[in-house]
Amino acid sequence: MGDLSKFQNVVQFYAFHIALVLFFVSEIFIFIYSYQKQKEKRNYYDKGTKWLLEINYIFSVCFPFWCVSKKSPTFFEYFLLPYWTAYIGILAIIIGIIIRVIAVLTLKKAFTLNVQTTDKQVLVTTGIYTKVRNPAYSGSILSLIGVALALRNIFSVILIFLISIICYSIRIYVEEQALKKHFKKDFMNYQKHTYKLFPYIW
Repeated sequence: MGDLSKFQNVVQFYAFHIALVLFFVSEIFIFIYSYQKQKEKRNYYDKGTKWLLEINYIFSVCFPFWCVSKKSPTFFEYFLLPYWTAYIGILAIIIGIIIRVIAVLTLKKAFTLNVQTTDKQVLVTTGIYTKVRNPAYSGSILSLIGVALALRNIFSVILIFLISIICYSIRIYVEEQALKKHFKKDFMNYQKHTYKLFPYIW
């Protein structure tokens, strides 16, 4: 996967790959967890946003590797960050995984990969959802940016951040419209006192 020469030492190289494997394993776990058998009737509002996030996910993982590969333009070497930023990237991947998994487990059966609601669905506003409405997405963005940071290309970090924000903003808009329709004033009141993705920022 990653080229050893792109890292400061063997420890950094293996730490990154362990974090990356944990990232993939956590996503497989979430995929399986979200497809538990549900007896409730579901109302679907996804509008293709699931695929938008999947495309963003694939791009955000693959693009940083391409940026540091021999196939990328030679001028990309000027966009390389210091070696120590790789440690920040590795940490970001792990923290993002933890945030996302906690967010998913907190929602329990209410978590799905598609935008949908059920008649028995309860609005979760406690725990990790106290300040942020979409912590699972916050965790994903953090991990994806972490991959780019670990591979030390500032161009890929900026591009992935911008594209991820756009893709997740579209998804959140669709999702929150569905939640407004389902929970009405309860969700709108919750919306007034919480942040979309990042606590105390946005």
